[in-house]
Amino acid sequence: MNSLSAFFISSPLSVLLTLSVGISLAMISDDIGKRFFKNTEPVQSALYFFAGLLALSWLIWLIGLFGLLSVLLLKVIFWGIILCGTFIAVRRRGELLNGAKRKLAALKALQPFEFFTACVLIIILGSYFLLSLTVPTDSDSLNYHLALPVEILQKGSLWFNRDHLHYRLAGFGEMINLLGVANGCPQLGAFIQTIALLHTLRALSARVMPAHKLTICVFLAGIPTLLFLLPNQKHQLTGILCTTVCFLFISNSPNMTLARARLVMLAMLFAAGLKYSFLISVAALSILFLMKRSKNISLSEAAANFALLTLFVLGPQLIFRWMHFSDPLSPLLEGLLAEPDPVVQKFHHYIKNFRESSFPFPANMLLTDSPGKVSTILGSGAIIFGFLPFLFRKARAEITSIIFLLLAICIGSQLSSRFLMEPLLWTLPLFITAYGHAETFKYFGWLLRAQMLCIVPFVALGLYALAPSLFSDALRTKVLINSANGYAESAWLNQQLPAHAHIATSSRSRAFLPRPFFPWEYLVFTSLEKPSEVQALRKKLAEYQIDHIVLPENGTAPLRAAAHAAFTTASKTLPLATRNPLNRTNYQISIFKIDTLTMPK
Repeated sequence: MNSLSAFFISSPLSVLLTLSVGISLAMISDDIGKRFFKNTEPVQSALYFFAGLLALSWLIWLIGLFGLLSVLLLKVIFWGIILCGTFIAVRRRGELLNGAKRKLAALKALQPFEFFTACVLIIILGSYFLLSLTVPTDSDSLNYHLALPVEILQKGSLWFNRDHLHYRLAGFGEMINLLGVANGCPQLGAFIQTIALLHTLRALSARVMPAHKLTICVFLAGIPTLLFLLPNQKHQLTGILCTTVCFLFISNSPNMTLARARLVMLAMLFAAGLKYSFLISVAALSILFLMKRSKNISLSEAAANFALLTLFVLGPQLIFRWMHFSDPLSPLLEGLLAEPDPVVQKFHHYIKNFRESSFPFPANMLLTDSPGKVSTILGSGAIIFGFLPFLFRKARAEITSIIFLLLAICIGSQLSSRFLMEPLLWTLPLFITAYGHAETFKYFGWLLRAQMLCIVPFVALGLYALAPSLFSDALRTKVLINSANGYAESAWLNQQLPAHAHIATSSRSRAFLPRPFFPWEYLVFTSLEKPSEVQALRKKLAEYQIDHIVLPENGTAPLRAAAHAAFTTASKTLPLATRNPLNRTNYQISIFKIDTLTMPK
């Protein structure tokens, strides 16, 4: 059984290939889009990129659905993208060079204060660029975002083990990750998010006066939540940026044609296929579309096109989930099944009510209880939410859709900065357009610049911890030991246990486990106070032939008793590896021997 490590290639080569395929994909999408739509606006170019991501991820999903995936096939797709992108780059080299010269000239023309601000902005964006190329280390990425691609490559099929409940959340983002893992580039997802960020910065700055272009870029680059979202294989940022571009496009296209409407619909459906939470974003964008709809497009025509595109784009996902889980939105509708699984229901409750901060909403948007958790807040920019009532008169349709999205997040989603960043970006151009001319707006600009400066040390810490992984395999291994959640634990387990040992572990990071392992969710979400659930846990442990369970000794006695695990075979104190050096500490785990054959029924 392979782990993510089995797909590693030379670290510098992995970085080079990630750069090549990411830029090539952007070039191909832009070239095809311009040929079809004859439009070079930044917002339109961003839509081309997201449509290109949709085409790629949809194709890989469909191939996996029919069980035809292989490393060889994904290498053919990967290198095909690079070759096509290289051809386009050579053909357009003059245009690309002239664009770079124009940007350099604009930078030199800035006043000293603005020039300093722009330099800090470039440093931060450059740092994010490097961070997106580093080896994945966070627990989110090393859970299903990368562990699932590893399992799919082993099986050659999308039909993964349904007991791994986090895998049920997979969407188009994991198909992009799958392409990266198969080619030794597990960081591809994060780099794709960096390209999406640059596209969105161009699109946002194109919608405001030239005097405010730098301010809007400073606002976005200075949001602390980016520290978590961008160097991550989660693709939540991809969806946030995609819906933001869709919002900009719909809001500023009074004479939209049906062809352009189809393009924005495809981008909306791409976001919906990334993560369930973007379904409510699509609903909010649909409200905006209806209120801003061009007279050139009839309501019935728009509805019919959207319905057909939804069936085409999301149909393969819905069919797969219906056939595999009897729930097209698993685990959201588990409670409606004739015999719902209580563990699946608790898992749904867990992801819906997960909180990153000890502060209640809305204080959690601005405040954190630890410097190590600065990436869980939106920062001072969140104050623009307070201006929504005053913006309503000037942008009735836009504010209606934003308020709908905010209410939907409050009712049916997580009240965390990651989810609230989306309506924040939707509000940003409206706020700057309405108040950018005010005398007091300069104080808002100073506040944003101060926040961006505060982000610099945290970005520098991230580079210090992760950037060495770019340069050699030995340094990559060192970074993984120090910063990758679960890597040191997996290496220790490999030393202590034979290759054929079947384990259950409380660690969420499954990508580096090169052995059969028990579904984490059934270990964590089983109610030990209910005999029926304990009985089901024991039965499932026996079904998976688990002979060792890996747990902290403190606080796990009830679980050990339920699993009939009493004998400790080994213990170890390990560093709790995180990307943020301010969060590091130690933890102790032990390996307990269990015998599922003699386990009490």
